[in-house]
Amino acid sequence: MVARGILIVLVVVLLGAAAPSVPAQAAFERGEKALAENQLGEAAVAYRQALTEHPNWAPALNGLGNTLFKQGQAIEASALFRSATEADPEFKSAWFNLGYAARKAGDFATAVRAYERYTQLAPEDPDGHYGLGESYRQQGQNAKALAAYETYLSKEKRPSEQKWVEQAREHVAALRPQPRTAPTAPGAARASASPGLTPHPGLSLSRVRDGDALLKERRYREAAFAFLDAVHADGGNVEALFKLGNVLAVLGYYGQAIERWNRVAQLTSDEAIRQSAVENVTRAQGRVAQQGGSPQAQGVAPGFGPVAETARAQGRRFYEQGVQRIQAEDYAGAVQSLTQAVVLEPTLAVAYTARGSAYIGLRRYAEAAVDYEYSLRLAPELASPLYGLGEAYRMLGRTPEARAHYERYAASTARDVRPELQSEARQTAERLR
Repeated sequence: MVARGILIVLVVVLLGAAAPSVPAQAAFERGEKALAENQLGEAAVAYRQALTEHPNWAPALNGLGNTLFKQGQAIEASALFRSATEADPEFKSAWFNLGYAARKAGDFATAVRAYERYTQLAPEDPDGHYGLGESYRQQGQNAKALAAYETYLSKEKRPSEQKWVEQAREHVAALRPQPRTAPTAPGAARASASPGLTPHPGLSLSRVRDGDALLKERRYREAAFAFLDAVHADGGNVEALFKLGNVLAVLGYYGQAIERWNRVAQLTSDEAIRQSAVENVTRAQGRVAQQGGSPQAQGVAPGFGPVAETARAQGRRFYEQGVQRIQAEDYAGAVQSLTQAVVLEPTLAVAYTARGSAYIGLRRYAEAAVDYEYSLRLAPELASPLYGLGEAYRMLGRTPEARAHYERYAASTARDVRPELQSEARQTAERLR
């Protein structure tokens, strides 16, 4: 698809600004031509020459941002797009590009602001509404994300965009509030699928798609952890549970697969899915009987149970590396290191806490909340995830939950409590009243 990514446009109109000089205009046109031909080095040189001749020229800033983005320099590109919007607040494509680049860099707060402005300037363009929905979803603002996706679906008429239409429909289905049913109704179990945890259906759906991509590459172990993340994010996600069961079975962990498929059978209201899950359970039970007392037959999932000392040592090294990267403010690198840590030692609660902090640094607050919540499930005696949840929920605009977690941290006597943070937590909780 063309329009979903960075908008690359030929811009020749200057509204209310001094006209560029002839050399500036010539350099700009060379940059546009080179960019269209994917000659990125030449394009960058030309756009910079245009900006030397005519500083703070929004079209040239935008063009250079496009070039750097295509070269993989998303942060630098975002800065240029932001400068273009400041130079010309009515410059539509710069707002769209800022939203897209910020979203790809994980800066969803900036992405939301940019897409909101773009949809004001170009309300009929469906792509802005899709990007806005994606950004709201990553921030955990489900009601706003739902509205943005629905607006996108109402405006998207291009036959070439059906892939994105289907994805938007999936997000709408996941985000739309489910009607309450009596406890005996088929879908009622979903309400208690993850007691005490806040579901994040959008994030869960995203991790399912990650797992699907890994399955296509036959990376089964990594796919298992993607689907497991999806279940952590939303314990009632039937698709995630079913696929987690499938991949566990492929890896030979039939006991754990049976547990997931049985859960699917309890949660789903789709008779065909229930029947498929039951049939899978029957086949897997036959395999368990054949395997006898093997770890797989006993239901030990990959990475769970006794962790080999070599794997444990590697996991701890990745954890320490992740913490060091957080201290150096390399949050993206920290997420990579800490993800490796939990793959090697999936019950290492402090690694989930640390990864939550890295997500906070990246402004990916919904993902941070999921990690902090799962850390508490693994180690309820910890206090650090409570403070992290307070921060994440505050940034997501979920004030009552944020205040409750700050108060719990302030009152905690856990060994990992820091007095200075307890003082901050008390003050923040008071301000949120």
